[in-house]
Amino acid sequence: MTPLYKCKPQKSKKTMKKDDFNAESADAVYAYQKSADNPRRFVIIKLADGKSVGDYTVLAESEDPAFSEKKVINLIALMNGRKNVSEINDETGNRMLFQIVTHKDGDGYARVLFYTLGKTGVSIENALFRIEEDEHITP
Repeated sequence: MTPLYKCKPQKSKKTMKKDDFNAESADAVYAYQKSADNPRRFVIIKLADGKSVGDYTVLAESEDPAFSEKKVINLIALMNGRKNVSEINDETGNRMLFQIVTHKDGDGYARVLFYTLGKTGVSIENALFRIEEDEHITP
Protein backbone atom coordinates (compact mmCIF):
# COMPACT_ATOMS: atom_id res chain seq x y z
CA MET A 1 0.00 0.00 0.00
CA THR A 2 1.24 3.47 -0.80
CA PRO A 3 1.90 5.77 2.18
CA LEU A 4 -0.63 8.39 3.24
CA TYR A 5 0.70 11.95 3.35
CA LYS A 6 -0.74 14.53 5.71
CA CYS A 7 0.30 18.02 4.68
CA LYS A 8 1.92 20.24 7.25
CA PRO A 9 2.08 23.98 6.62
CA GLN A 10 5.13 24.95 4.63
CA LYS A 11 7.54 27.68 5.68
CA SER A 12 6.37 31.06 4.50
CA LYS A 13 7.98 34.47 4.23
CA LYS A 14 4.91 36.04 5.89
CA THR A 15 4.95 36.90 9.59
CA MET A 16 2.46 34.78 11.50
CA LYS A 17 0.31 36.03 14.35
CA LYS A 18 -0.93 33.84 17.20
CA ASP A 19 -4.35 33.32 15.57
CA ASP A 20 -2.67 32.44 12.27
CA PHE A 21 -0.51 29.86 14.02
CA ASN A 22 -3.54 28.25 15.67
CA ALA A 23 -5.39 28.05 12.35
CA GLU A 24 -2.36 26.61 10.57
CA SER A 25 -1.87 24.00 13.30
CA ALA A 26 -5.47 22.72 13.27
CA ASP A 27 -6.02 19.06 12.51
CA ALA A 28 -6.10 18.13 8.87
CA VAL A 29 -9.30 16.89 7.25
CA TYR A 30 -7.69 15.76 3.99
CA ALA A 31 -4.50 13.97 3.01
CA TYR A 32 -3.17 12.42 -0.18
CA GLN A 33 -1.39 9.34 -1.34
CA LYS A 34 0.31 8.47 -4.57
CA SER A 35 -1.71 6.21 -6.81
CA ALA A 36 -0.48 2.62 -7.06
CA ASP A 37 -1.57 2.29 -10.70
CA ASN A 38 -0.66 5.69 -12.17
CA PRO A 39 2.57 7.52 -11.22
CA ARG A 40 1.06 10.90 -12.23
CA ARG A 41 -2.10 10.51 -10.12
CA PHE A 42 -2.60 11.45 -6.47
CA VAL A 43 -5.61 10.19 -4.51
CA ILE A 44 -7.34 12.64 -2.12
CA ILE A 45 -8.31 10.96 1.17
CA LYS A 46 -10.73 12.17 3.85
CA LEU A 47 -8.97 11.35 7.12
CA ALA A 48 -12.14 10.87 9.20
CA ASP A 49 -13.07 7.68 7.38
CA GLY A 50 -10.05 6.98 5.15
CA LYS A 51 -12.28 7.20 2.10
CA SER A 52 -11.10 8.44 -1.29
CA VAL A 53 -12.99 11.62 -2.15
CA GLY A 54 -11.14 12.67 -5.28
CA ASP A 55 -7.93 12.73 -7.25
CA TYR A 56 -5.41 14.99 -8.93
CA THR A 57 -4.01 13.73 -12.24
CA VAL A 58 -1.09 15.44 -13.94
CA LEU A 59 -1.73 15.72 -17.69
CA ALA A 60 1.60 17.32 -18.62
CA GLU A 61 3.94 14.39 -19.25
CA SER A 62 7.01 16.64 -19.11
CA GLU A 63 6.34 17.86 -15.55
CA ASP A 64 8.80 16.71 -12.88
CA PRO A 65 6.99 14.31 -10.48
CA ALA A 66 8.55 16.04 -7.44
CA PHE A 67 7.17 19.38 -8.61
CA SER A 68 3.74 17.80 -9.18
CA GLU A 69 3.81 16.56 -5.61
CA LYS A 70 4.61 20.08 -4.33
CA LYS A 71 1.49 21.34 -6.10
CA VAL A 72 -0.60 18.57 -4.54
CA ILE A 73 0.81 19.42 -1.11
CA ASN A 74 -0.30 23.03 -1.62
CA LEU A 75 -3.74 21.92 -2.83
CA ILE A 76 -4.26 19.68 0.21
CA ALA A 77 -3.03 22.45 2.52
CA LEU A 78 -5.61 24.83 1.01
CA MET A 79 -8.34 22.19 1.31
CA ASN A 80 -7.42 21.90 4.99
CA GLY A 81 -7.92 25.64 5.45
CA ARG A 82 -4.25 26.60 5.51
CA LYS A 83 -3.33 30.05 4.27
CA ASN A 84 0.46 29.74 4.15
CA VAL A 85 1.49 27.53 1.26
CA SER A 86 4.76 27.11 -0.61
CA GLU A 87 5.50 29.61 -3.34
CA ILE A 88 6.14 27.47 -6.41
CA ASN A 89 5.74 29.92 -9.31
CA ASP A 90 9.33 31.06 -8.78
CA GLU A 91 10.59 27.58 -9.66
CA THR A 92 9.17 27.62 -13.17
CA GLY A 93 8.45 31.21 -14.09
CA ASN A 94 4.93 30.06 -15.06
CA ARG A 95 1.56 30.90 -13.60
CA MET A 96 -1.11 28.36 -12.73
CA LEU A 97 -4.65 29.07 -13.87
CA PHE A 98 -7.76 27.00 -13.33
CA GLN A 99 -11.24 26.56 -14.76
CA ILE A 100 -14.16 24.81 -13.08
CA VAL A 101 -15.30 22.45 -15.80
CA THR A 102 -18.30 20.96 -13.98
CA HIS A 103 -19.75 21.55 -10.55
CA LYS A 104 -21.27 18.07 -10.62
CA ASP A 105 -21.02 15.53 -13.38
CA GLY A 106 -22.69 12.16 -13.86
CA ASP A 107 -20.21 10.55 -11.43
CA GLY A 108 -21.00 13.07 -8.65
CA TYR A 109 -17.62 14.82 -8.97
CA ALA A 110 -16.76 18.46 -9.48
CA ARG A 111 -13.96 18.82 -12.04
CA VAL A 112 -11.34 21.56 -12.12
CA LEU A 113 -8.86 21.82 -14.96
CA PHE A 114 -5.51 23.47 -14.19
CA TYR A 115 -3.47 25.25 -16.86
CA THR A 116 0.12 26.41 -17.03
CA LEU A 117 0.54 29.90 -18.48
CA GLY A 118 4.08 30.27 -19.75
CA LYS A 119 6.08 33.25 -20.90
CA THR A 120 4.72 32.91 -24.45
CA GLY A 121 1.19 33.69 -23.27
CA VAL A 122 -0.24 30.33 -24.30
CA SER A 123 -2.00 28.28 -21.62
CA ILE A 124 -1.53 24.52 -21.66
CA GLU A 125 -3.63 21.92 -19.82
CA ASN A 126 -1.60 20.77 -16.84
CA ALA A 127 -3.75 18.73 -14.44
CA LEU A 128 -7.28 17.56 -13.71
CA PHE A 129 -8.59 17.76 -10.14
CA ARG A 130 -11.73 15.79 -9.31
CA ILE A 131 -13.46 16.03 -5.94
CA GLU A 132 -16.79 14.66 -4.73
CA GLU A 133 -19.32 17.43 -5.08
CA ASP A 134 -20.54 16.95 -1.51
CA GLU A 135 -17.15 17.88 0.00
CA HIS A 136 -17.92 21.65 -0.13
CA ILE A 137 -14.33 22.82 -0.34
CA THR A 138 -14.06 26.57 0.29
CA PRO A 139 -10.42 27.71 0.44
